[in-house]
Amino acid sequence: MPLIAKAHNLPLDADVAERLARLQPPVSAPPTSDATLYIGWFNTKPIAAVWACGGNDARTLSGFGIHAATRGRSVLAQLADAVRKQENELGHRVLSSDDFAALDTDPAAKTSA
Repeated sequence: MPLIAKAHNLPLDADVAERLARLQPPVSAPPTSDATLYIGWFNTKPIAAVWACGGNDARTLSGFGIHAATRGRSVLAQLADAVRKQENELGHRVLSSDDFAALDTDPAAKTSA
């Protein structure tokens, strides 16, 4: 699945904001004043999002959200990699990210032990 990550300025168009509210968990207001919203797009639809927060020398990725239909396809891992690359190209260092592994897993794939 080719994911295209783009940084977005606020306020978002109403349609995009509505679609982000459907992600799990929903992506809403910026967590900090220095936050940049990155949206992962596939076929002109937003399927994932994350905030890059903090100073240019210590950015953190937080507030991941994903469309339920794309879980289990490593979408958030792809988004995190793309955001790190874009932030690095801007001269920013991304030092950490929230743990998105549980969100990036297909809940139907869980097996009982």
